[in-house]
Amino acid sequence: MTIEDLEFIFQNQIEEGTEKLYFMLTDGDRHPLIQRHPADDLAGLLPMLDSFHYAGSGAGMPRFTK
Repeated sequence: MTIEDLEFIFQNQIEEGTEKLYFMLTDGDRHPLIQRHPADDLAGLLPMLDSFHYAGSGAGMPRFTK
């Protein structure tokens, strides 16, 4: 995943002026976790999402699965 990918995935939240991006992480059968991350630090999301795959957005919330 690249910064350009994240800009596209979070485009709606960025355009709304959201200061902390919100997204869901799902790791196997574990309960999904809702995470927040500063919108001005997309590069900092890259290591966190490195082992996850984008699984679409539901209700405006990007979802990532492992």
